[in-house]
Amino acid sequence: MNYKFKQDNYDFWKNRLKLNPPEKVCTNDMNLDILECKQFLDENLQGKTILEIGCGNGLLYNEICKTYKIKKYIGVDFVKELVEFCKKKNRGTEFIQLDISKIKKNSFKEKFDYIISKRTIQNILNHSLQLKIIDTLGLFLKKNGSIILVESSKDAQNNINQERKIFKLKKIIPPFHNLFFSDRKIKKHVFKNVKIVNIHPFASDFYYVTRLIYAIYAKFSLKKKPSFNHPLQKVALNISMNNKLSTTRYSQVQKYIFKKK
Repeated sequence: MNYKFKQDNYDFWKNRLKLNPPEKVCTNDMNLDILECKQFLDENLQGKTILEIGCGNGLLYNEICKTYKIKKYIGVDFVKELVEFCKKKNRGTEFIQLDISKIKKNSFKEKFDYIISKRTIQNILNHSLQLKIIDTLGLFLKKNGSIILVESSKDAQNNINQERKIFKLKKIIPPFHNLFFSDRKIKKHVFKNVKIVNIHPFASDFYYVTRLIYAIYAKFSLKKKPSFNHPLQKVALNISMNNKLSTTRYSQVQKYIFKKK
């Protein structure tokens, strides 16, 4: 199914693979990436079967394998070049090129304990199609299976921008290839195959420190643009890794948990 900027999206990720070191293919914010990966590693994946939607260049898969011995893994991605990269680096593991906007009830022959994705479905620039994809993925869950999505929230981003406006900080807007999740639509939507059981704002403190406190400090004291390498980024990561949230409104990236109906 076609959606806005589909080919541009493909070309964007192909160029990211070509122009960046492996650890920065999917993100420029390495501290946030660590925090995002933790959301999957906190699950008990030992001996489980896993389908990863949007496997990118395989970094999340590699992190999972460092911690758990999983029973089976299949990784899929829209971008052929990313899939080929994964195949070369992880011989013997199944990686498939798949446009998830075209996912059907017969796209996979088996069912999984976990279906996971890290900032992939937000690349589909249509809210209704995003919801349809999530529901269709539910067809491939085992009984009591879970879909774990780490995706961006437009609701939380609005909260951040409201605070930034007070200090005349530049508004944060999604990149052209992203449509952030509408939490209201997800909560309201009646899924056929899954149900939403939790939206966890795990990165709220991280974003509060980096996109508000540090941004204010950079503007008024440092007199320069924020950097992903500033020590406050690491401070924000350490605060957020302990799983004890001080804030909940600012998690621009959230953990959306669905269970099989």
